[in-house]
Amino acid sequence: MSRWNRMMRDHRFAGRHMMDGLDGELTPRQQARFARHVDECPECGPMLRSLIRLRAALRPLSEPSHEASVVPAVLERLRADLGDGRPQPS
Repeated sequence: MSRWNRMMRDHRFAGRHMMDGLDGELTPRQQARFARHVDECPECGPMLRSLIRLRAALRPLSEPSHEASVVPAVLERLRADLGDGRPQPS
């Protein structure tokens, strides 16, 4: 198989398995193939680096915020201030 054909075959493989490769969910053989390709490919290498940066930038958003812990207290206070929500007789 020519180098070009191998590169294109690996390019398709890397495109289909970009997230699996990033997550380390490939077999050792597949991971080696993936790593070799993204090291050589002018498209896949930058794409992988971009995904790594994106994941790092989004990571703080997946962590629970301290604000979430005030929600139950706020709801309790609203319920107390508003009563049980049923209209009061006049």
